Amino acid sequence: MTRNSKAKTTAQTQRMTVTAGLKELKLLNKRITSRIDDLKAIRTRRSSTETIAGINKKDFEDTAREGFQAIQALLARRDAIKAEIVRSNAESTVTVGGQRMTVAAAIERKRALEAQKKNRRRDEDFVPTQETLVQHLRAQYAVAVAEEANLLSVMEAEREMRVNSFLNQERSKGQKDTGIDTKAIEEAYRAANTPVIDDPLDLLKKLAGMEEDVEIFASEVDRVLDEHNATTYIEVPASQ
Repeated sequence: MTRNSKAKTTAQTQRMTVTAGLKELKLLNKRITSRIDDLKAIRTRRSSTETIAGINKKDFEDTAREGFQAIQALLARRDAIKAEIVRSNAESTVTVGGQRMTVAAAIERKRALEAQKKNRRRDEDFVPTQETLVQHLRAQYAVAVAEEANLLSVMEAEREMRVNSFLNQERSKGQKDTGIDTKAIEEAYRAANTPVIDDPLDLLKKLAGMEEDVEIFASEVDRVLDEHNATTYIEVPASQ
């Protein structure tokens, strides 16, 4: 891998930027698909008929062999370019959002982030990332806050019932002035039943920092990868 050097071709190898390689991969995939669709490798004819649809036996055989060989050559070139890009991505590093990582790791994280934005279903190919953890923690935090509000509402209702129950018991004894300190009862009940959130990670604060990292990564990764691909060279077998 060489940076900031002009592309050049020798008799054996061709040097190109990763960006050029990625563009050629797209073109090769289209050409391979088209060639496969057009390939007629076998046909049936009467033994007495050499020509079908204007194509004689020799021309058909030559065209079939040439078409098959052309597809194999395109596949080999596509695989060679792809392999070099994969190798380069595994060896080269970039800095995104202040974090140093291989290009392969940055691409994988970007793909996972895009998949999560589309709410792709998890399967055996799912790759958990920092974004996965953020989503999980954010969901748990929301549940905890909702449960706290619900428990608080239930506690207040129970507190009122408890105080009224004490008062009714005393009044049933014929006492107009019950002498019950309802405020003390309420405070004691609240002290024993007020909902508490156990938050050893100080989740809200931690999430703020994690979500900022995710946002910075998402905003920088395309630019960083584009710059890397445009200045990083790979060597592949020369195009024939």
